[in-house]
Amino acid sequence: MPVDFSRESTCAIDHAAAMAKIFGYQIFLLNIISGRQKVLERKTEARRKLNRLSKQLAKDSGLLVTQLLKTGQVIPVICETAEQLNVDFIVIGASKQKGVRHLVGSYPYKLVCAASVPTLVVKDRHEHLGYHNIVIPIDFTRRSTQKVTQAAKFSRFFGARIRVFGFLSSQNKAKIINKEALLKSVTDFFAQNDAPVTADLMVNSDYSWPEALLRFAEEVHADLIMIVAEKGNRIQEIFTQNYAERILDRAEVPVLSIVPREKDIKAESAAGHEELISPFVDPLGLILKPGKTVS
Repeated sequence: MPVDFSRESTCAIDHAAAMAKIFGYQIFLLNIISGRQKVLERKTEARRKLNRLSKQLAKDSGLLVTQLLKTGQVIPVICETAEQLNVDFIVIGASKQKGVRHLVGSYPYKLVCAASVPTLVVKDRHEHLGYHNIVIPIDFTRRSTQKVTQAAKFSRFFGARIRVFGFLSSQNKAKIINKEALLKSVTDFFAQNDAPVTADLMVNSDYSWPEALLRFAEEVHADLIMIVAEKGNRIQEIFTQNYAERILDRAEVPVLSIVPREKDIKAESAAGHEELISPFVDPLGLILKPGKTVS
């Protein structure tokens, strides 16, 4: 996980440690010195801080903690390091300051778009172990509804309740009936796979997708929002680039951006699917690959 010794980094470490305890992961603390900084002067100070931070974290958590100090551009270095270490996910802290102008060009958003592993963006300290009330926003395309066929695995591992959420700005009765039927089909699937689930449809022409989603997450006291990302600067599912920025910027709870795994893409391609339909297949490797690492 990237650290810059800020409050945001402290919150990210708190989340990473809580997750690592559950899954038996180790933690990599990565500090990056950019080319714009005085490298030699910064390295000595960074090593001192990293050493102190890693020792304290290991002592408090009982986890294996490894410290890494690198130079270069922040986003490429994070992504390259994550791939080299074959980590299961990246945890990064983000500022609680709101406003799209504040977020544009920010590290969390750029990282979510560029990373090839799931990225958890957090803004506050972790209050409990695990995530137990997860909101999954769903649009009503073929791709979106088919994605959830594997999401139950994630729910079972966490013992989490899934809150499937849909949104319409149109008051058209036929559309509403159709969307409610689709939500019910998603709910039925989760129920058949022993995953506690509820489904909600908000119809309100005054809201945008991000506003509707964040209002719903607040109302149900969600402790995690899951969205789906695709490597290459494109957020999948219902989110345009602007929507993704607004969600990451304004969400009070952690946002987990899941990246489709290569083997799922290849499997679907071999099966003749034109679109990616299962990015939720054990996205963190929690079921099939226990004991992996957290960056």
